[in-house]
Amino acid sequence: MIFGLETLVSDVGRLDISVDIIAVHGLEEDRIEAWTCPETRTLWLRDLLPLDKLPARVFTFGYNARVSSFFGSDSSGSIQQHAHTLIAELEAVRALDDTAERPIIFVCHGLGGLLVKKALAYSASRTSKKVEHLYSVFISTYAILFLGTPHNGIEQTSWAQTIGHVSGRLERSIEKNSETLQNITDQFAPLMKQFHVYFFWETLQTATGASKSFIVSEDSAAPILDDTERSGISATHSQICKFSSLVSPGFSIVLAALLRYTKESHATIRLRWIEARKFLVTQRTNEASELVGFDVRNNNKPFTYQNKGTGKIQNKYFRIPHNVSNIYTGRDDFTQGLREKMLVPTPSLGARRQRRFVLYGLGGSGKTQFCLKFVQENRDNYYGIFFIDASSVENAERAFAELGRLGGMGDTCTNGMYWLTGLEFPWLLVIDNADDPSVDYSRFFPPGERGHILITSRNQDCKIHATIGYYEFKDMEQEDAITLLLKAACVENSTDRKVRDLAKPIAKTLGYLPLALIQAGASIRQNICSLEGYLELYSSHRKEIFSKLPVQGADQYKYTIFTTWEISFRMIEEQATEEAADAIEVLHVFAFLHFEQVPATIFQRAWNNLHDVSVPGQKPSGSLSKQMFGWSSLTSIFNYIIGKGPSTEQTDDSILLPQMLLTENVRWDGYRLRQALAILCTFSLIYKDSDTDTYSMHPMVNSWMRDRLEKPDQQVWSEIAITTLALSISRRGWRSDHTFRRSLVPHIDACLHGFHTEALLSTTTSSAVSKAIKFATIYSECGRWKEAAELQSKVLDLQKKAWGSKHIQSLQAMTDLSWSYWNLGLIPKALRLQIEVMDTSLEALGPEDPRTLKAMDDLASTYWLCGKLSESEDLGRRAMLGMSSVLGSGHPDTLMAMHNLGRTYMHQGRLKDAVELQREVLGARQKMLGSDDLDTLMTLQGLGMSYHALKRFDEAEKILAIVLEARKRILGQEHAYTLWAVNDLAKIRCARGRPVEAEELLIKILDVVERTLGREHIGMFMTKHNLARAYIGQCRWTEANALLTELVGARTRTVGPDHPDTLYAQSELARTYKHLGQVDRAERLYVEVIPKMKAKVGAENPQTLSAIGQLAAIHTEKSRVGGADALESDVVNIYHGVGRLIATHARTF
Repeated sequence: MIFGLETLVSDVGRLDISVDIIAVHGLEEDRIEAWTCPETRTLWLRDLLPLDKLPARVFTFGYNARVSSFFGSDSSGSIQQHAHTLIAELEAVRALDDTAERPIIFVCHGLGGLLVKKALAYSASRTSKKVEHLYSVFISTYAILFLGTPHNGIEQTSWAQTIGHVSGRLERSIEKNSETLQNITDQFAPLMKQFHVYFFWETLQTATGASKSFIVSEDSAAPILDDTERSGISATHSQICKFSSLVSPGFSIVLAALLRYTKESHATIRLRWIEARKFLVTQRTNEASELVGFDVRNNNKPFTYQNKGTGKIQNKYFRIPHNVSNIYTGRDDFTQGLREKMLVPTPSLGARRQRRFVLYGLGGSGKTQFCLKFVQENRDNYYGIFFIDASSVENAERAFAELGRLGGMGDTCTNGMYWLTGLEFPWLLVIDNADDPSVDYSRFFPPGERGHILITSRNQDCKIHATIGYYEFKDMEQEDAITLLLKAACVENSTDRKVRDLAKPIAKTLGYLPLALIQAGASIRQNICSLEGYLELYSSHRKEIFSKLPVQGADQYKYTIFTTWEISFRMIEEQATEEAADAIEVLHVFAFLHFEQVPATIFQRAWNNLHDVSVPGQKPSGSLSKQMFGWSSLTSIFNYIIGKGPSTEQTDDSILLPQMLLTENVRWDGYRLRQALAILCTFSLIYKDSDTDTYSMHPMVNSWMRDRLEKPDQQVWSEIAITTLALSISRRGWRSDHTFRRSLVPHIDACLHGFHTEALLSTTTSSAVSKAIKFATIYSECGRWKEAAELQSKVLDLQKKAWGSKHIQSLQAMTDLSWSYWNLGLIPKALRLQIEVMDTSLEALGPEDPRTLKAMDDLASTYWLCGKLSESEDLGRRAMLGMSSVLGSGHPDTLMAMHNLGRTYMHQGRLKDAVELQREVLGARQKMLGSDDLDTLMTLQGLGMSYHALKRFDEAEKILAIVLEARKRILGQEHAYTLWAVNDLAKIRCARGRPVEAEELLIKILDVVERTLGREHIGMFMTKHNLARAYIGQCRWTEANALLTELVGARTRTVGPDHPDTLYAQSELARTYKHLGQVDRAERLYVEVIPKMKAKVGAENPQTLSAIGQLAAIHTEKSRVGGADALESDVVNIYHGVGRLIATHARTF
């Protein structure tokens, strides 16, 4: 993908050009396709604009539009860097052809509008001598058209539907009313009077699976503001910027606006440049003003953003505790935004109002250092700057008393505040370390409307004191964090890419936290370790590293990264309340889970399952330990449980759990949990994502909480975390709880990594086995079959030792493990286990027992996977008929057997039989389970592929699109079954003559398949085979040949030379030989493969018929050109009995 500016309509040879139009696309788009109608391929910016009436040069700007880049931690791809690049490129192009003063109109789609707002704010600030050329873009911009730009953010559900699952950080950046969006808006809002602005919103909802929604709501896309224009467009979010013709909905409105703005812009911008030159001359003599604009609705009257009288102020008082660190790095954008909030009067603030801004966040995140940097840079804007240490009430009162003495009014706290109130010149007060939640810090705000106050706190509740905004200090931008680390380490060549690459994993491990980076740098600087060896030292001596304060370069901060959090911990302990005790227990549990997105519901679910509460208000019943450990594993992610454990199972005598889970209340006390979480949020030890009702903590806080414990205590709390997590998983509501269980995977990872699988299964108690089975089941459900198999293998060993190899518990463990092998493509292992389960079940239970019949169906499904279609059909039919008789035709196991048999019929070419079964199963499952159930979707996918084989392509494509969107939403974009649906959809598009679209689908997932499944997995073979088909559809024979040659070798090696998939790949390979001119080689391969295909999948199978037809075409061609007189006798034998078919296919090919 190519980035940067591309000219769509040039001005070469055109003397009438009066405006430049710049189009900027949104997320997950590129600079051409974003504006192109997919059906007609009309690029409206190039094809539909009437150049005789619209004398414009048209550019489109491209950038890395992946969501992780746009709001990611890597500053090289962040919105800020994209904005800087846009201004730099646009200025350069216009300067080189002497059009720097030509008017500009921006047309933006989606989040591209945020990029333009950021870019114009950046350009507006480039007024100093060395960079004033970048100021030209701001001056020349006349109008902006925003098409579906989420100025106020996107609802989380719409965000997930548009782009899928993203990390918590990215969600927080774009969610409604996020601080990221607010900062962009705050920077752009004062500039709006400079431009004509037209807001457009979508009026058609976007279909996402079975539901529809607006991606960007009207109130976000088109806020109601004075002097702006608004209009809806009858299109979805994606189509709002794609016009296929002059009569497309919304095009006439957009075109009219462009024509009007173009006509009006020339005179306005010409006069604006006259005023701008005057301003820049003035700027050379007085650099105090940061911004100047020109009111487009008031005769281009200049307006500046500057505190009146700033240039006349002389700083008299500058009382700070110490200088800012000489290695201070980063947060430049926020600094600029805060400066504008503090120093720039805006109408919304009113004429007189005390300006208070709150900086809150985790200890060690750099709040105090930021304030020191800010006051030093803005010293000349204030008559007096004063720091108040609010770490205790006594310290704060003492500091104000000193101000009273300084003002000659007596050394009392009251006099100090009264003196500030009476100052006529501007002053800035920094109230630092306002952390104590029991203190109301408004007592330290001097009364009246004068003055500016910065407040730093770990307590997020201090946001209540803000009058002009607040900002949460978390991690730094990645590149800034790397720079800070290298500065602290005194590493030379800190800009060298190799050096920065060495520092990158260190910065990431430390969570980009400033104080942690500084301490790490000190360890490297003191030669305790090298940059290369730091992470090894960190993993073994983390507690020692972060408990020591460096003597040099400590910047007078008296706490290490660990001791600063220990202070918060002690403050909670000292509250000595039940809520505080609960908070400490919850924090310990969090320490052994993953640090991001812990569902608050795990505690309620654990309590409900522990007390067997299925209905709110129901009383607990039965033994707690029996309720806790009476879990029986699931057969597979799509199957019901078969069989239960013995009634005499072993249980533990005691349960290690947080105290709030052990209460014998009638109802779950949710308020008690919320109180505990609120305390932790108050100290910024955790933070809440309100949209998902999850909580996160900084990774270093997560590490600190574990490291502060002694080894025995670590073992105890690790066990408590694992038990709590396992208790939150229940059979009850299994099919409807997938989203919750999927959210547990990173926490299971964290538990098993810290506790180790071996420790979890070090005993044969049913509690340990139960936990392992639960975790393995969730791994399996979420496509993590390797991890599932590791746990299930150990469970099987324990069950065999405890019960013997023929006990139902052992057979169940074998079945679970066999399905993980099945999904991993380890077919011989799966077969061996399933054959043993079936044989044992036949012997012990008899052929009519439902569990025996289920084992038959499982084995039939594996026979299908390994290409033994006849065996699969025979055993599958036997299982289906037996289940129908014993369980009934509507039982879930019977429906699964019918589904499996239908799939086998489809691959045998018995399409009518397949469709009949699949429709029956689909109807029953939709009625019983719902349309979004995973089993229902599996049957729907099978029916879609049967339609594909029947060449009912419209129905097939619609079905697969539904399956794909549903699986993305339920399983995630990288789940193997989601990738399977992508493959089937690509196969259909190839069959419909759209191989380019198929290729695009497959190329996007190729790396994902390799990363998640591996190069030798069936899923990778499927993806490469379909990609080869897409190449064949484009006549890219050489590429297809190379891919198929590799594929035939891999499939021969893994599933055998006679597997149907191997034969299909060989048939396609022979076809590429034919088209590459290697006709003899193609003929030999067809002669070899067709008998095998007839034996394996049947002579009437579509793939077999296609191969015969290709061979017939070769024979006909050779006969015509004299290349061969007759086919070899073995080929004649292949044709025997299908002469009419041969002739038909020969003519066709």
